Formats: sequence, C-alpha cells, structure tokens
Amino acid sequence: MIANLALATLFDVITFLVHAAGLIALTHMVAFLLAHPVVNGTQGEKIIAMALLALGLYALVCVELAIWAFGMLAIGAFSDFPTAFYFSASTFATIGFNDVAPAKEWRLLSSMEGITGLLIMGWTAAYLVTSGVRFGPFERDKHF
Repeated sequence: MIANLALATLFDVITFLVHAAGLIALTHMVAFLLAHPVVNGTQGEKIIAMALLALGLYALVCVELAIWAFGMLAIGAFSDFPTAFYFSASTFATIGFNDVAPAKEWRLLSSMEGITGLLIMGWTAAYLVTSGVRFGPFERDKHF
C-alpha cells in the first residue's frame, strides 16, 4: 500500500507540474495568436484561437496519460504500452471499462490515477471556460 501511495504521489506531482506548464504555454499561444490575427474580423481569430486551445488541451492530457502509462509499464503493472495507455485513458477519464486491469498489487495506484484524472479534468474544464470568456468569443453574463 505504501508503494502505491508513494508512486501515486510521484505521478501526481509530475502530472500537475506538466499540466501547469502546459496551461502556461497554451495561454501564451492564445495571447500570441490574438496579437497576430490571421483572419480579419473580431470573432474569427478568437474562434481559431479557442479551437487551437482545445486541441492543445487534448494533446496535454495525452501527454499526462502517457506519463501514467509509462509509469504503469515501468513497475510491471502492464506488459505493453498500448494496453497501459488504454487503461490510463479509461481510468484518468474515470470511465473504468474494466476490460483490462493492472497487476493485482497495483490496483490502489490505478484508483489514485482516477482521482488525479478527475482533478485534472476539472482544472482543464475550468481553464477552457475561463479562456472562452477572457480570450474567446464568449462574454460573461451573455453566454454564461
């Protein structure tokens, strides 16, 4: 149990640091795109920036899934990366299909991954909505 919690803490710290750095980078990307518009008009560049932001968030979450999948692979919870990545995606998104499972001694670690995923997804959703109001085409009290 201690090994599960220690590894979960390590993976959590790495995941949250990567997520924070990714959000900072995405914020700079959006600010750059809006300062250098490629489409004339007030909403076009905002929509493009928000679309690229959503793709960036998707890529960021995929990197975080890979962190957990490589970790699970390194400790022997899974024998191959595709299965570990699939399991991490299912667990991180709190879907939990139950068609694959880690080695028995690492089940608590996978539960902790689900908690991390819940927190990261909430943070991502909050960031996306805030960005939509701050940078994007949405206005406070009009669209929300």
